[in-house]
Amino acid sequence: MRQLSSCRSFLFYCWLVPVIYAVTLSSASALTVNEVAKDLACPCECPLILEDCNMSCGLEWKNQVGEMINKGMSKQQIVDYFIGKYGDDARITPMQRIHGKIYQYTRSFDTVDWVLLWTALAVWAFLMFYGIYVGVKKRFNKPHDA
Repeated sequence: MRQLSSCRSFLFYCWLVPVIYAVTLSSASALTVNEVAKDLACPCECPLILEDCNMSCGLEWKNQVGEMINKGMSKQQIVDYFIGKYGDDARITPMQRIHGKIYQYTRSFDTVDWVLLWTALAVWAFLMFYGIYVGVKKRFNKPHDA
């Protein structure tokens, strides 16, 4: 009888663990408004992406995104809806960034920004030291007039 009880508890745990895992996984991987909004441009003329915009136009779009998430739409479906309805102005593109649409304005640098910063500083330091080296070499390697 004791073996039957331990067998039942083992089977219960074998059933319980996947159920708990599935429940926590679905709630942990739920789509949020900001996950969708970071791939969309703000509809107004502000220099922000939708995720960072808190003006009325941006808030309206965020509300629409929230409603679509509640209906069960995926991130790609929502982005496709906005691009289909509003055109390429709804998408963050390199041209928008060139024209002033700033990506992740309120957050810190991402990896590409840090690489560009340190590369620019290294090139600047190299040019400074090279310029000093060439200047000193020319100054001290002049032939003396006798």
